[in-house]
Amino acid sequence: MTPHDRPRSPYAQIADHYRELIANGELSEGARLPTVADLATAFSVSPGTAHKAVRQLRGEGLVRTTQQGTTVLGHRAVPAPPERVRKSHPTGSDLVDVTEAGIVPMLPNVGAALGINADALNLTVVRRQAITFRAGKPYRLSVGWLPVAFTKEVPELLEPFPITNVLDLVAQRTGRTATGGRDYFEARYADQREADALRIAVGSAVLAGTSVWTDGSGPIQYYEFVLPPHHAVTSDYAWDTR
Repeated sequence: MTPHDRPRSPYAQIADHYRELIANGELSEGARLPTVADLATAFSVSPGTAHKAVRQLRGEGLVRTTQQGTTVLGHRAVPAPPERVRKSHPTGSDLVDVTEAGIVPMLPNVGAALGINADALNLTVVRRQAITFRAGKPYRLSVGWLPVAFTKEVPELLEPFPITNVLDLVAQRTGRTATGGRDYFEARYADQREADALRIAVGSAVLAGTSVWTDGSGPIQYYEFVLPPHHAVTSDYAWDTR
């Protein structure tokens, strides 16, 4: 059974329900969600499961929680710091399946990209892998790596559910806002892992890319993606002619 075919967990189903209501306009900006206790009763789940669903929606930037309750911010309400980052993220019609999220040993190339001593021993890094589906078909395989230190303020990095914009969430919690980046793209052939995730033959032509986003203190995230054949990446630019 592939990750896309696995039944959705109860908290994910609750989040899916409210995400759809927000996306189609049935819940507009400012609308109030039921309390965690009411959600637990309505969906016959534990309060902890209901809270996890709300936390996922909050992590996606769709709702916010205050002492007065949880209210809708609007579909894809949280913007990314750099415009280019926003353009690279999935559209509202995409389904993102986070297949891995956790702390793993740091590979030398990842350490180099994050500005961490690649020769040091026993160092770890946060790794998040996701498959994005568009119209029911795999559209993108992506992996992001971040320093483990971020998990103190952003524990959601270790949980296997989508985050609309990791950089924006890190900026909100840690104060580290990406102010620059570097991209690299190449056309090559899919390896076994990529082929399995994208449901294509090994050796198929793919578009692969890497990005490193930084602020004044150094790298924040190292990101890799792979697209199957007949897909493209676009970037928008605004020029200051003054």
